[in-house]
Amino acid sequence: MLNKIVSTLAIGGAAYLLRNKESRSKVINQLKSIASPENIEKVKNQFRSMSNQTLKENSDQPKLLESSSGPAAVPDYLTTASADTGRP
Repeated sequence: MLNKIVSTLAIGGAAYLLRNKESRSKVINQLKSIASPENIEKVKNQFRSMSNQTLKENSDQPKLLESSSGPAAVPDYLTTASADTGRP
């Protein structure tokens, strides 16, 4: 139901803009001002700060038991599962 209403409004708006050149020019200019390079850079910076915040929060969480064999110290999920269940 909601999709039909939104679709009808979108079609009506598109038809109005196609028929009215002055309104169409006004909308295009508004979209260009929103998509200015300064605004795009602001949005990029906000995403970067949010992702850095998420990475910082995730690094504070406890880590899995790691295997001591190998230079990469890959998590040893079998050992971790055994430790969690109490079985050798």
